[in-house]
Amino acid sequence: MNTRNIQPTQIWTPSGVKQATILSLFNFSDYHFDDGGGKVSYKLIGMEAPEEGQPEVAVDYYSGIVDIPATIIQQWGASDDVIWAFVGSQLNLQYI
Repeated sequence: MNTRNIQPTQIWTPSGVKQATILSLFNFSDYHFDDGGGKVSYKLIGMEAPEEGQPEVAVDYYSGIVDIPATIIQQWGASDDVIWAFVGSQLNLQYI
């Protein structure tokens, strides 16, 4: 899984407000290097202890998809940094 730590951000979940601390990008799809856009799926993840005194485990709080415009796809090379930067800006997240 391709993940980066983010500044903690609050997110609403079915079990109340949680603190997401990890962004995961997965399933790059429908992208074209010939003047087309693409999509990337993401998850906002937090760490929770299943029970008092137990070690924390990663919990997926929210999944979504970001449309990647052709201008960003055209800049995409050997590194995924341009995709990370775009997704972070679209979701208003800061990497730490």
